[in-house]
Amino acid sequence: MKLISLRATVLVMMMALLASCGLFKPGPSKVVKNFYHDVEAGKIEEATKLFSAQVQQTFGSKLSTVMSSQTRKIEQKGGIKSIDTKENITGDLAKVEYTVTYKDGSTEQGTIDLIKEKGDWKIQLGPNK
Repeated sequence: MKLISLRATVLVMMMALLASCGLFKPGPSKVVKNFYHDVEAGKIEEATKLFSAQVQQTFGSKLSTVMSSQTRKIEQKGGIKSIDTKENITGDLAKVEYTVTYKDGSTEQGTIDLIKEKGDWKIQLGPNK
């Protein structure tokens, strides 16, 4: 019984250590999916946090305006059915190709560039260099 308890304690400690190292932070594809789902749910403030500091500084409140209009467009399509992604990571830069399938059957395809800032993947506008 003590052996099981010891193993459980070690397992919990290892998971806490890995989490503190940032191992469980979302990758580029997950950030793109989180962004779309936040916009769909009208969580504009949360979606804005997924942009790089440079984008937030450059566009400011315009981001909220654009994302609010995207929320309405997603609603008109019945919401998001699925998001498929394919990512290509090179160091602190990533490109995510995505296909959003809406509940009305329409789809949207594109590519989103991301940059790693302070250990977190953030959406940046314009091509990665």
